[in-house]
Amino acid sequence: MYLNTHTYYSLRYGTIAPKELVSILLQQNVNSVCLTDINSTSSNLEFVRLAIKNAIKPILGVDFRNKAQQQFIMLAKNNEGYESINNYLSEFLHIKDFVIPDSAKKIKNTFVIYPFENDVHELKENEFIGVKPTDLNQLKFSKWRNKQDKLV
Repeated sequence: MYLNTHTYYSLRYGTIAPKELVSILLQQNVNSVCLTDINSTSSNLEFVRLAIKNAIKPILGVDFRNKAQQQFIMLAKNNEGYESINNYLSEFLHIKDFVIPDSAKKIKNTFVIYPFENDVHELKENEFIGVKPTDLNQLKFSKWRNKQDKLV
């Protein structure tokens, strides 16, 4: 499953239409995917309709960033979590020069994934560290190497 997928609704960072994304997912036999556009949920309704129509389970969230710098990904466990994520995102988007904090606000019915290079000291029950293939060599020397239950 892909945990951080963008469409062209990730303004200046995404390049693919939701319909094209679903087509690629079908070609790769992906049956579940997290759509996490950057600081946006604009494509979610269209994506959910397309995904369900094509037997793909959509999981919705947001990739919270300060410009290109990823702070964290927040994923909804259910509709209440999705509503809460949208409310949280709106808190920032209503400020002209907003700054996303290093740590996510504790929100019920959500999961949070921090980038591997983030220096989070203690993870809450719903929080995890995202490890990309390029991070694997550094993982051997990281404080997270013995906490694999918190790695995704």
